[in-house]
Amino acid sequence: MTAQGKTPLSLLAGLSATLREPVLEAMTDATTVVVTVAQDELTERGVLSWQVRDASGPIDAGEFAVGDDCGACQLIESLVPLLETLVARGHWDHIVLSAPPAMEARPLVSTLVGVLPEIVVDTVTCVVDAVLLVEQLSGDELLAERGLALGLPDRRNVAELTARQIEYADVCVLANTHRSTAVERLEHLLVHLNPRTSVLTTDMDGVPGGPVARTGRFDFDAAEAWAGELAASDRVQPSGDGVTTVLWRSTRPLHPARLNDALEDIVHGVVRSRGVVWLANRPTQRVRWESAGYSASLGMLGEWSDSEHLAECTVVATGMGLDPARLQAVLDACLLTESELAKLDWRDLEDPFAGVF
Repeated sequence: MTAQGKTPLSLLAGLSATLREPVLEAMTDATTVVVTVAQDELTERGVLSWQVRDASGPIDAGEFAVGDDCGACQLIESLVPLLETLVARGHWDHIVLSAPPAMEARPLVSTLVGVLPEIVVDTVTCVVDAVLLVEQLSGDELLAERGLALGLPDRRNVAELTARQIEYADVCVLANTHRSTAVERLEHLLVHLNPRTSVLTTDMDGVPGGPVARTGRFDFDAAEAWAGELAASDRVQPSGDGVTTVLWRSTRPLHPARLNDALEDIVHGVVRSRGVVWLANRPTQRVRWESAGYSASLGMLGEWSDSEHLAECTVVATGMGLDPARLQAVLDACLLTESELAKLDWRDLEDPFAGVF
């Protein structure tokens, strides 16, 4: 137990259940209880199966029903009483929670921090595959197309999930490095996506070369700040090994139709981008910008009057082989021109995003 009497919890995330197995073993010792949630039966039976074990062997097992609902929501709701029970038993000094492959750490951790005062989140560890990482971050394949969606409402793609898992991790374990010829480049990419993270590689058996639990590294405020809006130059890491992060900013609004027409060009060569933009036809609204792989999305963040910032556009984009000048030019071409700023009634512009957000 910690000095405050709280039980530390380490969370394990990552798309590959196989690569996570030796990492999970490295997170476990004689005083640890492990909760593993699997989604193997989700597509066929509509359930997430769970198992509890410690050094002595299996303790308990069961299922969370999901059906047609949000699997992530049901998982979070069902895990809380299970974790409460384990803490109340007082038999263990450490909990390891191995989340299903398609689960993001952020909503799970936010709930644990908010409703389980007897637990302190200690470390969030994410396992990524050195062989598949670039492919997973660069495509547009939906999780549902791979049979990995957490329920019918889950329309996320593989790139979005992979990026979000990396961005919230205190430790990123780069597995399968013995099969990759670009390990340093991949390490650099991970740091660009999350400068908070510590990158570890594994040996040929998949065992990580450093601590992956009980590190005390998790900082909720820092994790939330990084996973939230990206709007400052200190988010940009030095370029190298073909990995580049670009900060684009403008005090002019974007023309909605030109932005919509340019989406494919904007995400070309970009594995991840996030920020806040100002659409000319929605002058009071702060609009979230996010892309992962070939997919881009926009959504409401509130009103500019509720923010300490004046209306502006700020996007941070990371890519491999990314041409900063080309990306800047594409985004600049989407802005209102000087004559449009002077003459247009901005609210009358066609809105290609109507009904989207």
